[in-house]
Amino acid sequence: MTIDFYAGMVPTADELLALATGYIVQGSSQAITSSVTLADSAIVVPVSGLSVVDLSARYTSLAGGIRWAWRVTGTVTLSARDIMSAGQAATTTAGTANIDYLRWRQIATIGEEQTSAHFDTASTQLIRERLLVDGIGTVIFQFAQASSNASATTLNAASYATVTQVRQL
Repeated sequence: MTIDFYAGMVPTADELLALATGYIVQGSSQAITSSVTLADSAIVVPVSGLSVVDLSARYTSLAGGIRWAWRVTGTVTLSARDIMSAGQAATTTAGTANIDYLRWRQIATIGEEQTSAHFDTASTQLIRERLLVDGIGTVIFQFAQASSNASATTLNAASYATVTQVRQL
């Protein structure tokens, strides 16, 4: 965001704070077992005007894969949703194609669910997304298992989102 202040003007604390990028962290790992019903994570992003939300979500899957979407409150609307990694290929074969298939894909709705089948128990996987949203309220990252399994799918504590207000020119 640019600073729209001129000689003689004194910016308020709120105006200066709006220039800073916010950081929202998951904080503690959250596991889901035997459920494909989306659950809210601790990544709850406050939105106040036109903003870019950048998600970096790390997860492990012991067999069930992952399903994710966003939920909004208030008057928040979506202008763009870009998935930069993760997602499931058109085939049912698990593997690296799950990650490559949706790279840089534009999504039409914020609540549209994405999935990635389980393919590697030994390593942490990454979901990267960028949202352009407007309005007043919150944007909440949700996740569940892609297929119900007694082995946990876990959103790791290191997952986070940043939010930056932008000005439309």
